[in-house]
Amino acid sequence: MDKCDSVHKLDVFLSHSNLEDGVVEVIKFVRNEWSENKIKLKVFTDGITNRLIGAYLEDKPNDMILIRVYGEKTELFIDRKQEVLNMRTMYKSGLIPPVYCTFNNGICYGYSPGVVLDENMVRDTHISKLISEMMARMHTIKPQMNRLCNQMNDCTPEPVPSLFKGLRKFLDLIPCALKDPQQDKRYKKFLPNKENLISEVNSLELTLKKLLSPVVFCHNDLLLKNIVFNADKNNVTFIDFEYGDYNYQAFDIANHFCEFAGVDTFNPCLYPNKDFQKPWLRHYLKAWFSLKDRSLSANAIEMPSIDIEVEKLYNQVNQFAMAAHLVWGLWAIVQSEHSTINFDFLGYGIQRLREYYKIKDKFVQNGEIYH
Repeated sequence: MDKCDSVHKLDVFLSHSNLEDGVVEVIKFVRNEWSENKIKLKVFTDGITNRLIGAYLEDKPNDMILIRVYGEKTELFIDRKQEVLNMRTMYKSGLIPPVYCTFNNGICYGYSPGVVLDENMVRDTHISKLISEMMARMHTIKPQMNRLCNQMNDCTPEPVPSLFKGLRKFLDLIPCALKDPQQDKRYKKFLPNKENLISEVNSLELTLKKLLSPVVFCHNDLLLKNIVFNADKNNVTFIDFEYGDYNYQAFDIANHFCEFAGVDTFNPCLYPNKDFQKPWLRHYLKAWFSLKDRSLSANAIEMPSIDIEVEKLYNQVNQFAMAAHLVWGLWAIVQSEHSTINFDFLGYGIQRLREYYKIKDKFVQNGEIYH
């Protein structure tokens, strides 16, 4: 077992075609006191990367365990050991439930009671404030980085942003031609060739590095279904840390804003405007400065300096929105080649890349992106 990873691993493989049979083996390990004939299963259908099943007893629905089966070939671009480390760190920080175990093609962890957000809830003034504050908390956490652990168990190197390394990994996985002839025809009709995409990544890297956004621990995938709101506890919980890594602060925020557009029905008009973003960013920065033990006092938060910081972050975030669209556009092309989930990945990728070019054109013409 890896020195940086103490979570038990079961030698169990769950077939995508018959998930429920394999689930029992995992439940026996995590909840061996449960009577098999009293266990209820709930299949969640929101995700488009993995398959997720909840197991619980009928009289204790909130004492649920979640069993996530990884999507086909996702190990090509997701570091699963790092995912476990991320989740353990978040748990130790009191931000998410525990990880119970892993198995050959998945992970089992605790359930966060509540409801996942929709396009209306994410705009709610109170909920959006909770999200901004939770993101600030997450951005001050320093999880261990598995890939950098050495034999002395020294896991505190200088953090390196994962954005452009990840983009180039996706580029490496994009084939010259898709296996399905119809998909390949559509791919070549609506998307730039690989050489042009490589050029876009290189150009974007030069542009965004100049903004000097801080490098922090990021979720990197805060879509609406990865945020759970619990009205009774008056809090939000972030879930699914498979893409968690050090990255640019402005990217994580921009990516969240881009996800207001939805996935199943992608509507970029739902991207939040300046009137929404400015209060959100102010709440975020207030929490951020406090947690980072900056020199700003509670009374100084309303001084003009915070207005300058909000404006600066606003400009960074809306430029990093380009990167968010490019990331998930390239990701979707890779998924269209490998995933067995019934979703139009290629169509989604086309939509995200269109938004990338639209924002890029606006930025090039105006010199700044203000919505």
